[in-house]
Amino acid sequence: MSSTASSSSRTRTTPTLRRALGSLVGLATVLAGLATAAPASAHSGLTGSTPAEGAVVTSDLRQVDLTFTEAPLAGLDAGLRIEVRDQAGQDESTGDVTVAGTTMSKPVDLSAGPHTVLWRYVSPDGHPIDGQVAFTVQAAETPTASPTATPSREGRGSSDTSVTATPTPVAGVADGTAADASPGALPWVVGGVVLVVVLGGVAVVASRRRAAPAED
Repeated sequence: MSSTASSSSRTRTTPTLRRALGSLVGLATVLAGLATAAPASAHSGLTGSTPAEGAVVTSDLRQVDLTFTEAPLAGLDAGLRIEVRDQAGQDESTGDVTVAGTTMSKPVDLSAGPHTVLWRYVSPDGHPIDGQVAFTVQAAETPTASPTATPSREGRGSSDTSVTATPTPVAGVADGTAADASPGALPWVVGGVVLVVVLGGVAVVASRRRAAPAED
């Protein structure tokens, strides 16, 4: 009788134990999967960027850099992505994504205004991670030419006065010349009068001499 009861008890216990063991195995499998996936999700991620989140940069910026905790998975031509879109959604990045260690980079030609970097990184275990970085581009300042100094009206007036020549009156020169020439001409006038008187006397004497024989 006792042997029969013991056999019945073992029969009831065995299925219960098996179900419990099956549950433990399933739980261990789930925990193992979570343990292997945790490092990729916990340790692979963005650590820094140029420009940084919320930064204000000038349009002279020529490249966007994204740095991660681990080097991205190599050999995936389409897996790594960097796009730099302006406020209208236009992608202003150029060329291809390059990788140097843990940093992904891409050249850009930026306009002024808000921009967003859209990126995709693939961790070494093949797990893709997407993200974005927002920043603003400020137009570069254009250098202005220095104003040229303009001389004042007073300066120009004084300069014009200083270089203006005072003309010499021509009448004064002519009067001086006439005054200087008068004393030199006086002897010629007197000589001419004397010559006329002498010639007149000679003519009178000659005419009297011609008339005297006629009277005799």
